[in-house]
Amino acid sequence: MNHLRECRILMIFLSVLLFSCAEDDSEPTVDLKISPSSNADARSSYTNAKTDILVNYSIIPSGANSGNLRDAIAYLDANGDGVTDVFMATGEFQLQGEVNSILAINDGQGNFTSSTTEFNDNMPPATHARKSIVTDFNNDGLDDVFVFDHGFDANPFPGNNPKLIIQNSVGSFSWTKLSDQTGFHHGGAAADVDNDGDIDVFVGGFDPFFYINDGAGNLTKVDDRFDKSIQKIFTAELIDVDEDGFVDLLVGAHEQDGDVTSVYWGSTLGTYSNNLRTSLPAFNNYGTVLDLDAEDLDADGDRDLIVNRTGGGNSNFYIGSRIQLLSNNGGREFVDVTNKIDNPGSDSDAWFPWIRIQDIDQDGDLDFFPDNRDLNFTFINDGNGNFTRQ
Repeated sequence: MNHLRECRILMIFLSVLLFSCAEDDSEPTVDLKISPSSNADARSSYTNAKTDILVNYSIIPSGANSGNLRDAIAYLDANGDGVTDVFMATGEFQLQGEVNSILAINDGQGNFTSSTTEFNDNMPPATHARKSIVTDFNNDGLDDVFVFDHGFDANPFPGNNPKLIIQNSVGSFSWTKLSDQTGFHHGGAAADVDNDGDIDVFVGGFDPFFYINDGAGNLTKVDDRFDKSIQKIFTAELIDVDEDGFVDLLVGAHEQDGDVTSVYWGSTLGTYSNNLRTSLPAFNNYGTVLDLDAEDLDADGDRDLIVNRTGGGNSNFYIGSRIQLLSNNGGREFVDVTNKIDNPGSDSDAWFPWIRIQDIDQDGDLDFFPDNRDLNFTFINDGNGNFTRQ
């Protein structure tokens, strides 16, 4: 009997041990001992989104069998003529199936023509594309595109594959579905997170993860770079917020569901975990985070944050708009100073996906505005981080 009892105790101990090991599977397990970069934001998708054009999404022409969604926009010179063109992955709300993306060629005068020639008449598809980003994935000096596609937007959320689009030569593209991953991939970003000279990808959704680049544009999913200490991530950027030479991971989703909008701080480890994390101030009734941006808006030498939000309560989900301004107080602390924006949004404003921070009036300070010119307003900086909506 004693022998049987000892065996049972041993089995219980082993079960607990195995369970504990399983629970730790998502913890970062590597120390890459990376060195800081003098320009950690170089070639990142965030940097590349600061383009030289501002377009009306509504004038981007539809292509053959393309969808009506206009969220997943990206900017690049797609035909080598020195003019910025528009790539737009599309889709339809609650579509079951796929439709084509759009490549809109700019004539240099702001007129766009849909073209499929650059893709050999084989446009990359999407079900419900949420974001497209631009960077050079295979280090050949040509811009490539990555598409985050979350698929059918209702239960059971079957998901879809990300798409990797490579510019093989000037004006010639091919694409691949990354079929190793099917999921609700709602957003993400790209940067050289391990400072090895190539661009990696963070993929947000119900199961966030990193794709690590081998330098030739081959992306391998890894689970040892992010500890998944947030339930889900629908919005993400990779930016060196504190300018210490390490790329930081900014994330958000639905604060009304308990998802805490946060900055995960980069370090020599090359991983992102809860013990290097700053929670950002929540925003009552507007807990759905759409976009995150970081620039020095008050000219004090550190980067402040803009959080683009829409409704996040039971009765206003994706209704209304608010733009939150967070001042960097140093020491990785941020204070809500949204009151420095004279009109940060209203319950009746239409939500929009993307903010851009650039000196649009060329007076030496940074302004911000919706990426979509259709909305026709800009927040003008007085030079001290106070903003007037015009």
